[in-house]
Amino acid sequence: MAGRVRCARICSANISAIFFDLDNTLIPTRRGDKLACEQVYLSLREQYNVPHDKAHDCTKKFLHAFRKCPDNKDCPSLDEWRRLLWAEALGNDYRHLAGAIYRQWLTLRYQYLALTPQVQQMLVTLREMRFRLALITNGSSRAQWEKVQLLQVQRFFDLVLVSGDLPWEKPNANIFLQACSILQVKPETAIMIGDKIETDILGGQILAATIWIRPSDTATAPPQACPDFTLSDVTHLSKVLNMAPSPPDLDDCNSNISNASDGS
Repeated sequence: MAGRVRCARICSANISAIFFDLDNTLIPTRRGDKLACEQVYLSLREQYNVPHDKAHDCTKKFLHAFRKCPDNKDCPSLDEWRRLLWAEALGNDYRHLAGAIYRQWLTLRYQYLALTPQVQQMLVTLREMRFRLALITNGSSRAQWEKVQLLQVQRFFDLVLVSGDLPWEKPNANIFLQACSILQVKPETAIMIGDKIETDILGGQILAATIWIRPSDTATAPPQACPDFTLSDVTHLSKVLNMAPSPPDLDDCNSNISNASDGS
């Protein structure tokens, strides 16, 4: 199969739509959840006089359980599920604190997950440049829409797709084609930006280009789904998309693009 025609940068004139992942791309979900638990640990120690080892074990246990299963459809609500996770993490001696600790954690979580001014300005600028913007996120409908609504993310986008509302999730090509259909753009005029190789980059291969937001603990992308560009932060998008006249910073922007088409 012939390779895609490759360029040193993405020409904005050829792009109609930009698709973004949410977690760990636009918002620092893993970091924010960890920081919220660290603050809860301090609260358990200072406000509730929970011993150090117990407070540490409780917050660690909650974070592990929450990351493993952020939503449970058998629970009537997200609130009930998370209170249950906190009750189990706190154990018999402190489970009576679960409601208060959950509310504190939730407030802290969304403080840490808030869109930074830099991300907000980037999205505003892209809209002003007439790009159609879509947010495509995997996850349960309740959990992902809570983020979208509490963080007021939807106002920056023409379309939000949550896999929990659909019969497919990234990397299934249909979720990207659905976004193209709704926005009335062709796949070859859209790009995908995300942090997960196995979902965002692999699935985005049907589009014009993919941009990988490299996690800080990951050195290189695996060869099976090599992104067209790699950035350390989504706000550096102008280094590969013609949003600004400055040339790319090669220490931050790694392109897997050559100047001619190839068969790889």
